[in-house]
Amino acid sequence: MRSESEKKSIVKSIKLSPLQEQQIKEQADKKGMKFSEYMLDCALHNNQGITPQIAVKMQEMVNMVLEIADNIDSRDYIRKEELRQKANDFDGLFKSLTPQEKYNKLEKQMGLFIEGGAGIWESLK
Repeated sequence: MRSESEKKSIVKSIKLSPLQEQQIKEQADKKGMKFSEYMLDCALHNNQGITPQIAVKMQEMVNMVLEIADNIDSRDYIRKEELRQKANDFDGLFKSLTPQEKYNKLEKQMGLFIEGGAGIWESLK
């Protein structure tokens, strides 16, 4: 349930030409949004092109790439880590991490580095 500050209770009207209205409707339709949703999204996100819906789809893609990386044969360590790194770099564009999250991420990366190093060491024996 939404808090009082999140409830949409204010109605505003704007003046548009018929051409402007049609252009906005077309853009909203392209993004699968209603006219008012599109107008709010553009105003709040400065029309950056990344809507909440796009962010969700991008996150799903990152998760899929990470899953694929996890399923790559451990002998192909370099390719596996390249995929993980690319997915994490992409994912990092949309999230700001807290210091604790940055620490946890670094700790995980160090663990992966040690794991990979051990695998390489074993292969060199």
